[in-house]
Amino acid sequence: MASALQSLYKRHTRPSDLVPVELFNGIVKTLNSALSDDFTAEYPDLCEMIRKNNEVFAAFKVHDQCERMAKLLLDEEGNLKSFEQWSKEAEPISNHHNKVWLRTEYDTAIKRAEQARQWKQFESERDVLPNLRWVPSTAATPGADHMIFWDTVRPVDDPFWSSHKPGDRWGCQCSLEATDEPETDIPAGSEMDEPAPGLDNNPAKDGKLFSDSHPYFPSSCSTCPFNSSGVTKRTPTNMAKDCTKCVLIPRYAKTTLDRRKEIDELARASFQGKEISTEHVQNILISRSSIKEYLNQPHKHFIEKNESLLQIDRLLQDAEYLGEHAPFKEAAIKKGVVKEHILGVNIAGEKSYLIVWEFKDGRKILHGVSDSNNVLKTN
Repeated sequence: MASALQSLYKRHTRPSDLVPVELFNGIVKTLNSALSDDFTAEYPDLCEMIRKNNEVFAAFKVHDQCERMAKLLLDEEGNLKSFEQWSKEAEPISNHHNKVWLRTEYDTAIKRAEQARQWKQFESERDVLPNLRWVPSTAATPGADHMIFWDTVRPVDDPFWSSHKPGDRWGCQCSLEATDEPETDIPAGSEMDEPAPGLDNNPAKDGKLFSDSHPYFPSSCSTCPFNSSGVTKRTPTNMAKDCTKCVLIPRYAKTTLDRRKEIDELARASFQGKEISTEHVQNILISRSSIKEYLNQPHKHFIEKNESLLQIDRLLQDAEYLGEHAPFKEAAIKKGVVKEHILGVNIAGEKSYLIVWEFKDGRKILHGVSDSNNVLKTN
């Protein structure tokens, strides 16, 4: 955070450019870590959408806090304060955004990501379990805002779930379960039961853990801090606000996304279809799915992990062989995987693991990378 403050202090004359890359990358990493390995493996396209939208959310979150801190840069006479004085005054804002609020956002992101995964399962199983039941909160002292909806049963595709659902209030501990129980009437709610701003969407449908009704986002294109002219010149002025697709956001939020696309293209040109051998595992194929999985995999050092793909030949050859075990995920078994080879590597100064799948016919394919010690489990 210190480097981000120094960057902000140096750029105080450009208030519309308040997105220090160090802080932005940290927020993105935190939010992306809410996506479990299983979720990413089952629904890679949806998780890719979520990551893209996390970057846009992070850009507005970082700008919001930096704008608040930038207002403290000048003293009453309009003179720039010393860095020491300003950073001390700005620290409470930084702590609130990056500790208190980010913790809440991270916890909420985990819950909403899991709910998105569950929703996909609900949709795939609705021919057997056509309805959903609102399961009461597990909180010790649940809030009253959702009690009216407890035990409501409606079809999976009922419009009711577009207006109300567990997880649409901060701190909500309610959940949904698929059921073949009969439908119930829809309770008559009130304003106190409405979704919180930013939580009024279904992440499984739009790939957004936080919608653009969140207070971090501008109310209109003309008030957007990234639209310095006040008018979006590259699009019609009457265009509906859609921050996640805006042509002005890439300057700030899509730096990592653009780089990920570049890495994907470079890796395909350099490695796709090639085989790499190590001392313990011979002829490891780098396939299109290898590259895709590698870039999609969640990781504590997401950016550094992606960059390491461009050195995958060296990474594999220098890796420490840690052993093999039978696959323990059903998805791998169904694909014909009989062994998983685990190789230890160093990414951003910390231990990570390359996973190589071996199939019944003897083929070996690089499956992905992980920073979780769970890959070492044998069952």
